[in-house]
Amino acid sequence: MSLSITNIIFDVGGVLLKYRPKEYTHRIISDPEEAETVYRNLFDGNEWKQIDGGTMTEEEGVARVVNRIPQFADSVQFAMANWPSCLKVNEGMPEILNRLKSENYNLYLLSNTSLRFYEYCSKFEMFRLFDGMVISAKEKLLKPDPAIYQCLIKRFHLKPQECLFIDDTQVNVEGAENVGIHGHHFVKAEELDSYFRSVGFYKCAAF
Repeated sequence: MSLSITNIIFDVGGVLLKYRPKEYTHRIISDPEEAETVYRNLFDGNEWKQIDGGTMTEEEGVARVVNRIPQFADSVQFAMANWPSCLKVNEGMPEILNRLKSENYNLYLLSNTSLRFYEYCSKFEMFRLFDGMVISAKEKLLKPDPAIYQCLIKRFHLKPQECLFIDDTQVNVEGAENVGIHGHHFVKAEELDSYFRSVGFYKCAAF
């Protein structure tokens, strides 16, 4: 497969960055019951999906969640305002990206995330390695909708059979495969590095 792949597409949350909203919510809210309620209503609620899909602003999402759990209004507002602080680099991923770049692969992002991505991405050096990005909230499309994969393909003039998509959610991997893109289900950086080696992505003797 390595001979035909020239473009590698990455998801962000859970792949390039650790995204653990439940841990984050319990860290910033001392009362366990309140933390769980805020997590379930905010990060695990329908509003979050709409924010990622670009059909609702964060302000609108907060207002709806606060309407359901008004007793926790302050915590909801604080959690929303500061949630990017829970994003951390997934160990090993910057090294993998740099290796792929040294091997002359084109790197792309395809992520279900809100417009806040454009605020926090500059804090992570590895995002400068990418040749193009498609962010769900901007396109008003969500994986695994075939349209969002097609959006990436058409915008950057890619051939699906020359692309490999990496995501930590199996249904999103299958969505890519359904439009002709090769897919790989991400587990951890070490496994991904071994996979790249096994299929011959690394041609240089040393890095």
